Amino acid sequence: MKGPETSGNGQVPVLECMGVERRFGGLVAVSGVDLRLEKGEIFGLVGPNGSGKTTLTNAITGFYPPQKGKILLGGKDITGTAPHKVAGMGVARTFQNLALFNGMSVLDNILLGRHIHMNPGVIRTALYWWLARPEEIANREVVEEVIEFLQLESIRHELVDGIPIGLKKRVELARALVAEPHLLILDEPMAGMNQEEKEYMARFILDARAERGVSVLLIEHHMDVIIGICDRMLALNYGEMIASGIPREVIKNPRVIEAYIGGAHGE
Repeated sequence: MKGPETSGNGQVPVLECMGVERRFGGLVAVSGVDLRLEKGEIFGLVGPNGSGKTTLTNAITGFYPPQKGKILLGGKDITGTAPHKVAGMGVARTFQNLALFNGMSVLDNILLGRHIHMNPGVIRTALYWWLARPEEIANREVVEEVIEFLQLESIRHELVDGIPIGLKKRVELARALVAEPHLLILDEPMAGMNQEEKEYMARFILDARAERGVSVLLIEHHMDVIIGICDRMLALNYGEMIASGIPREVIKNPRVIEAYIGGAHGE
């Protein structure tokens, strides 16, 4: 049996999509999409609204399995795998629309990201001091370290309802990082931010790659961010690939220019 294809450096890609297609009735959301994300890479995924970026992300994470094509994670076929199982295989994500729990503190929201590493049960609860408490302490240590890493100490006990959107995005990133993922999928993590907040977030993403060894699939509208921190990128339009490669070369592609500043999208 043929093993998983390796990259030029001899490593199996962290993520590989091959001919992925997803339809909703008669609407083709993505069609024939190929994507290859290497270990330690920050890979940009761009395109106008409605181009299929989030649909592709949902296909990768198991929310909308593709009707055609394959998705490999570390060389293993995960096509159609349930979302909770994909998360358990080391994939964490943030969402385009914030998915924080209002009425809960920053700390409690971040703690929720540790759920895949927890082993709840009646026996463990009954034997809290011997079984559950050491696990709780270990989980807390991970959370505290990420809070410090993302400089959230000053708002740790505040309700997420009342903090600015830039900090909310940082809290959501923290919740993803405490899951200790191998692959981090960020769906427009800088939406609604000012320039200073964008620069902070870009630095945190770069540091997460450097210090935590995560590979990143970054969905963004801000081309300056894609050019600044991504190693490679893929541009979509109407669910199809229109260009891929080094960011500074892709943005010069006439089809990418047309998708962003001309045509029906009017972006």
